[in-house]
Amino acid sequence: MLGTGKYTEEIKQIILEVKHYLNLQKKYLAIDAAEKTTVILSAVTIAAICILLGGIVLFFSTFALAYWLGDMFNSLPLGFLTMAVIVALLLVLFYWKRNAWVIQPLARMTAKLFVDNNEEEEV
Repeated sequence: MLGTGKYTEEIKQIILEVKHYLNLQKKYLAIDAAEKTTVILSAVTIAAICILLGGIVLFFSTFALAYWLGDMFNSLPLGFLTMAVIVALLLVLFYWKRNAWVIQPLARMTAKLFVDNNEEEEV
């Protein structure tokens, strides 16, 4: 009977250590989620800024090229029509390549962010 008191104290100590461990794991998961959310939000923000600025550059470049083509063809509407066709062809090309240019890189980034990080921790 004297030994049972010792075992109950050890079991209480183990339970306290397990609770402490679980609290640490909970804090780790919260920090890990915050880090991954920050990476995703920063990537989205950078992409949005680049798309916005790139769109502005493309807009003014197409206008300049349309006016230049209009001078070459001696017809401003023909210059703008030519630019519209070029932009439409680029749009079709982008649509055909959307998987390789957009979807797969995003999937790789997301998988690397969520999968590869966990594999490194297990080793």
